[in-house]
Amino acid sequence: MIGQGHAYALRLLAEDGEIRPVAVTDLSPAAAEQIRTVCPFERVAPDAAAVIDDPEVEAVVIVTPTTTHADLVAATVAAGKPLLCEKPLAPDFATVTAMCDLVAGSGLTAQVGFHSRFHPLVNELVRIIRSGELGAPMGYVLRDDQYWPTGDVVPGHTSWRSQRAQAGGGALLEHSIHSADILTWCFGPATEVYARARSVFGYDVEDTAACTITHTSGVVGTLVSVFNGVRGREERRLEVFFERGAIEVTTDFLVGAPEDGFLVQRPDAAAERRDPAAMLDAHFAATGVARRGFFVYMYPAAKAFAAAVRDRRPASPGFADARAAHALVDAAYRSVADGAPASARIV
Repeated sequence: MIGQGHAYALRLLAEDGEIRPVAVTDLSPAAAEQIRTVCPFERVAPDAAAVIDDPEVEAVVIVTPTTTHADLVAATVAAGKPLLCEKPLAPDFATVTAMCDLVAGSGLTAQVGFHSRFHPLVNELVRIIRSGELGAPMGYVLRDDQYWPTGDVVPGHTSWRSQRAQAGGGALLEHSIHSADILTWCFGPATEVYARARSVFGYDVEDTAACTITHTSGVVGTLVSVFNGVRGREERRLEVFFERGAIEVTTDFLVGAPEDGFLVQRPDAAAERRDPAAMLDAHFAATGVARRGFFVYMYPAAKAFAAAVRDRRPASPGFADARAAHALVDAAYRSVADGAPASARIV
């Protein structure tokens, strides 16, 4: 599913004349051929090494199960090629740290698949936080839920996300790493996390987790992450409370999703409900995204990556951003294991 989303984004970039899709590979030959119906890659390579080492390939996009990322990133860095790697970077924080150090030392353009950073509503929230127009942020509540993306719950999905050996974690790592990234982007790295988790579906990774988080900025908040059986629902609702107001942002991964909403509450005034469609159009116009009608935020993310590669500059969000998000999730897992608050590894 995620591979097809990236392929669709690359196809649009190819139609825009910004990239040339050269080669693709997959452990499943049938899946590789299916991807070519989404994006016209010139050829199917026999394995990842054949893609990375192809002299016509100038940049690599890694969209594979979590346990495979470290080796593929290392091979791409060794080949001296820019890369975009999907999240989460790795199943454990030690591997994430090693990957981030390797990429930082290479000087290569490297981006991580936190495509929520390109959501217009999230960007408006960040703008308001940075502007100080509602005063300092005090605290937040974030609820993050998604249907369980595993074959036992949703037919047609691969099931590696419900296996700890393959995924490293459940709802927190595989889904709410996006929310961890948004929270560290908004409020700074986490300093302490107190978490509890459940495995209601019976897998060896969590499907429900609740975290109390303290950030370097002093902001405190709660994150509730849920993988459930409600198909067709992928909603994140973030309420931020400021000295002089409150903001409620509801988003989905799809562009123009019916769940999208942006509410601003100021003292002694009626709540202001902004038009998400107008916000989307204004944001993309301001950031140079001329195309409309795409349905996943992977397109503006891929467009930003392609521009960074062409300009030979750092990409955003980068591996340092991923390290901060992973530090939050890592602290949550250590808190669950120890039954006590855990200090986050400050980055």
